[in-house]
Amino acid sequence: MKAFVAASVICVLGACSAADFASQRQQLFGPEGWPETRRLDRPIAPVTRPMLRRLSSMKVENLLTGEQERIKVSRFGQGVRVREADGCIWTRAGDWFAPSDSFAACGTSKNWHTAQARISRSGSLFPMRIGKRAVYERDAVSWNGRTSSRQTACEVTDTAEVLRPGGRATPAFVVTCDDGRVARTTWYAPSKGPIAYHEERAGKGVRDAWIRLD
Repeated sequence: MKAFVAASVICVLGACSAADFASQRQQLFGPEGWPETRRLDRPIAPVTRPMLRRLSSMKVENLLTGEQERIKVSRFGQGVRVREADGCIWTRAGDWFAPSDSFAACGTSKNWHTAQARISRSGSLFPMRIGKRAVYERDAVSWNGRTSSRQTACEVTDTAEVLRPGGRATPAFVVTCDDGRVARTTWYAPSKGPIAYHEERAGKGVRDAWIRLD
């Protein structure tokens, strides 16, 4: 947190650009865009079931640029519908960690910016505790008829206290999901749901990273 304040002060005094700010953040935090965390000295209560009904829109800080953004979250059938700051819209059913069963205007791929998918799951992350694991099978069809099958393995790997802007420390479970191409890490608080996120594509680096402000 002190590093974040230092970067902000440097930018204010030097009237730096957004690119300068991002560069200073990378020097202080490294290029990966990970949130600042510390080890918990006590256990936290397990999340007994998916919190889809309690999830709501989020004000977040982009950990790659330092900019504030809005992620819009709403109920969608038995799942959620999310609109990200860049206009990407995706839906998931069952729990927050499942692969998307639809997405539109996402990414820069010519063939796979929009698609529908059928998802099946074995195992469960709930009740959430370290070691819980779920495996998802996704069969997707792109907007122009291409097909793809992929397996995503998710596991509750740890607990941590996430240090958020304003000095708030929030206990959370650490959930990692990997399909061989994209690795997603979510810090999931029993009281609020996802409070930090890091997504990295194999061989291409970090694609998305944020921390919740509200």
